Amino acid sequence: MPFRCDLYDDSFASNFQISEIANYLQLKLPQAEIVMHGSLIHEKLNSLPEEERKVSLQHLSVGFAKARVHDPHKTVNEREPLYGEIAYEKRRLTLKGESKGVVYDGFMVQHLLAKLFDRKEINRWRLPIVFTNQLLATFDESDRRYHLRTVILGYPAIVSTTGLVEAPAKPREFYLAREQFRAVGLDAISPLLANELKERCLLPNDDRLTEVAKGYALQTVFYALFGEAFCQDKDCRLYNAHWQEEMLNAQLKGTYDLCPRHENMLKDFLQAKR
Repeated sequence: MPFRCDLYDDSFASNFQISEIANYLQLKLPQAEIVMHGSLIHEKLNSLPEEERKVSLQHLSVGFAKARVHDPHKTVNEREPLYGEIAYEKRRLTLKGESKGVVYDGFMVQHLLAKLFDRKEINRWRLPIVFTNQLLATFDESDRRYHLRTVILGYPAIVSTTGLVEAPAKPREFYLAREQFRAVGLDAISPLLANELKERCLLPNDDRLTEVAKGYALQTVFYALFGEAFCQDKDCRLYNAHWQEEMLNAQLKGTYDLCPRHENMLKDFLQAKR
C-alpha cells in the first residue's frame, strides 16, 4: 500500500507556505502521495449538513476549552469550562482566528482532531499532518509540569508553528531584554535587538518558518514509518532541539539534510517499496 500524507494548514500565517512543505516531502518520498488541504476544521465542518455542523462545532469548542492549560504544574482535568472559554473557541474556529496567549494540552488536542477522520483517512499508511498556530504543551512526569512543544507525534501528527518560535529556549539575552521592556510597559523587544538575535532564534513572522517546519514534518513521517522521530546528530533535521540555536543549526545550517543513518533508513524503505 502506498504511503500518503495529508497536509492541513491551520497556521493562518502569511509567511508559512504549505506548498513548500509538500514539495519537500515529495522529494524525500517520491513514491508517496502528498496532498495539500486548507484548514482541517473548516474542511471537516463544511462537509457536514447544517445541523451536524452546529453539533460538531459545539463539540469542538467545548473540547478545546477543556484542553486549556491553566496551571503549568497541574494536569488538565475534566473540569467544566467557562461559558466565555467556549465562546472564545467557537469564535476562533468560526473566524479562523489565532489562539493568542492560550496553551493547550497537546495530547487532548490530538485526540480531539483524530475524531474528525474516518478509518480510511487515518491509518498506518495514511498520515495527516496538521500545522496549527495553537501553542501546545505536554505534561512531563519527571518534573511534574507542562512544557511547550514544537510537535506532537502520532495520528494525526501536529506541528505547532507558534511552538517553533516559543518552545525551544531562546538565548539568555532575549529573556533579560524582554523583562526590561515589560518593566517599562512595552510588550515587545526593540527591532535592533531582534535583528541582533535573528541568527540565534526564530522570531514571530520569521521568513524562515517554512524551512524550519520542513524538518518537523519529516520527524512526523519518520515516526509513522519507523517508530523513530529524533536523532542525536545535531546536524540532522531529526535532531530533537531544546534550544533555538540548536534548532536553527539542524534545520538551516547542518552539513547534511539527514544524517547517514537516517538517510540509509529512508533509502532502504524506498527500495523495499519498489
